[in-house]
Amino acid sequence: MRIGQNAVFNALERSQGFLDDNAAALSGVDFTAARKRLDEVVNTFSSHAFDQDTGERGAKGETAKQLQLRLKLRSELMEPIAVIARRNLRSVPEFKALQMPKSSARGQAFIASADGMTAAATVHKDALIAHGLPSTFLDDLKNGVAKLQTSYTEREKSRTQRVGATKGLTVEEKNGRTVLKVLDALVKQALGSSNEALLSRWNSVRRVRRTTANTSTTPAPTPATPAPSTSAPAPATTPTAAASHEPTPAPATASTPTTA
Repeated sequence: MRIGQNAVFNALERSQGFLDDNAAALSGVDFTAARKRLDEVVNTFSSHAFDQDTGERGAKGETAKQLQLRLKLRSELMEPIAVIARRNLRSVPEFKALQMPKSSARGQAFIASADGMTAAATVHKDALIAHGLPSTFLDDLKNGVAKLQTSYTEREKSRTQRVGATKGLTVEEKNGRTVLKVLDALVKQALGSSNEALLSRWNSVRRVRRTTANTSTTPAPTPATPAPSTSAPAPATTPTAAASHEPTPAPATASTPTTA
């Protein structure tokens, strides 16, 4: 399910619990039809979600199985036929069909190549057995191709199931939102303005919560305290020390009186 669809589904399930827990407080209004519709939507929603998940897992599982079946066919059943044909059957008309399909061959293209090799090998069964293949090689090849074809069919069924369920979830999301609006009107009618606490609870229950708030309690990092400096502070300059650098004035010279 997408985030929005999951949020609607959760709101519908919470609404079921609210109606069950508060039946007495809501008894003034007939919820019979609305409750029936609520339960129907929840059940259908849940069924589509299950089918979507099952289809997704089934398709992935068959894809993985096909890889193993294809590798087994190529290495254990088809490659020995191709090797014998290259060395001993080059002149036969079916020689090309007895060769390996391209390594990129997948799906029905690979099935077609395997079927072609099976038909050609049937024509030259005795020669292939004479060159060392077991007497059951043709049946083994047919069974291997059949298993691979069955896996392709099952994967398509799973994909179809997933696509149908995905479409169904889109429809039920809309139905669920409609049901919630109908229930909202009925609950407000039943509670009126006399029960604000229960009405607030209902508003929380019916809300479609698309995201979850971050409830982490990890404290915010504390700013690092700067380390004390290890260098000694420069000595303060005192007025006396500053004055000691000033030049000392020369002493005044007494003037000698002049004789007339």
